[in-house]
Amino acid sequence: MLDLLRKKLKIPPEKFCEHLAGCGNTVSSTIPIALYHSLKAGRIRESNRVMLVGFGVGLSWAGCMIQL
Repeated sequence: MLDLLRKKLKIPPEKFCEHLAGCGNTVSSTIPIALYHSLKAGRIRESNRVMLVGFGVGLSWAGCMIQL
């Protein structure tokens, strides 16, 4: 699902962060965990604009833009 969304939004793989290795699907904690690991790895930095999007149970979804 994530890869399909990335392609539909025309986001290059190097600008798409996901973190499933070692923790799998952690439901509502998935976005903060991925954000933490992306910051730690240097993929994103303070002052970057970041789009956060979640898709969950019952076809629920949400998204927002934040500035770090």
